[in-house]
Amino acid sequence: MNNLPAPVNLHTITDNLAEAVFLVDRNKAVAWLNKKAGELFNTSTDAAQGANIIEITNVKKLDSLLDDVFEQEAELNCSYEEAAVKVKSSDQRYFFKISINPVFYDQKLWGGLVQFTDVTRFHEMEKIKTDFVSIVSHEFRTPLTTIIVGVEMLKEGMLGDLTPRGKEVLEAIGADCERLSRLIDNLMELSRIESGTIYVEAEPTDVVDLVQEAVRPLKFQAEKQGIELITDMPPNLPPVAADFNKAVWVLTNLVGNAMRYTDPGGTITVRIRQRGKRLFFSVEDTGCGIPKEDQSKIFRKYVQVSGADHKGTGGVGLGLAIAKDIVMAHGGEIWVDSEVGKGTTFTFTFPVFYAQESVSLPEADHEGG
Repeated sequence: MNNLPAPVNLHTITDNLAEAVFLVDRNKAVAWLNKKAGELFNTSTDAAQGANIIEITNVKKLDSLLDDVFEQEAELNCSYEEAAVKVKSSDQRYFFKISINPVFYDQKLWGGLVQFTDVTRFHEMEKIKTDFVSIVSHEFRTPLTTIIVGVEMLKEGMLGDLTPRGKEVLEAIGADCERLSRLIDNLMELSRIESGTIYVEAEPTDVVDLVQEAVRPLKFQAEKQGIELITDMPPNLPPVAADFNKAVWVLTNLVGNAMRYTDPGGTITVRIRQRGKRLFFSVEDTGCGIPKEDQSKIFRKYVQVSGADHKGTGGVGLGLAIAKDIVMAHGGEIWVDSEVGKGTTFTFTFPVFYAQESVSLPEADHEGG
């Protein structure tokens, strides 16, 4: 620093940063901010000093993100989706990724350094991709439906008898059509979630009904594969605040994934437990497990992760990404614990329903946190 030209000092450097930066104490009170932060949130160091950063920025998500950093005394470690926020400034909309690093003084945690990195261009590109996926999915739907109808007509002998080999080929075509249909459904669901055009209608949902509806269509398949499907629920569980159909979709998807990686003779257990104001839904299997290096990316879109025995799912890696979006829209969390050769447990949380709660939660919009 001693070799810097005379006009250049620490303030000059921070004021020329492209990112908005705040320094806050343990109480989340602003101690300092740079020029970019002042411009973005229409304030100054003098005006903001001592005020709560959530009040200054109106980014409510900062509250929980700062709590995480202060509790762990380590830098914020979460996905892009969890750390991305929308901010309005001068009638313009910006998207930022939040980074938080703890600040220590005298070997004790003093506060945190909060950085807003502009990812608006990236978000716009994501929207273009989402719109493209949505259009293509809709265009695929009509011809695929025609093919499926034709296959069913051939199976039922409406167009004449088939040879055994013909029936075999037709079964393969039908299976591929079903797979493509599921893929299109997933792509359309993902595009709706990302565009924010659908809503989670959270209402009091009976947990037993939810679990039974999710596992009912899979019981026969589990028996056929020689897998024991177990449900473990204590009595008198309170209702959760959830959109029934979307919650069933998440649980069914997790159980279906477990069946793909569990060999005959194995077990899959759907376990529900209450801890405070949340219910924890776990799907535990005795399958091949997921390698440690793959666990951090398993919820990313279009990422296909094979099990430890290199078995693939036959999909394109959308199911878990959609499940995560749905769970987060409910105000919950989802994660995975796995050990190669011993099995995998996926766990997600839903809030317990209370009568005074609002019942409509918008998806895919993080404005103001």
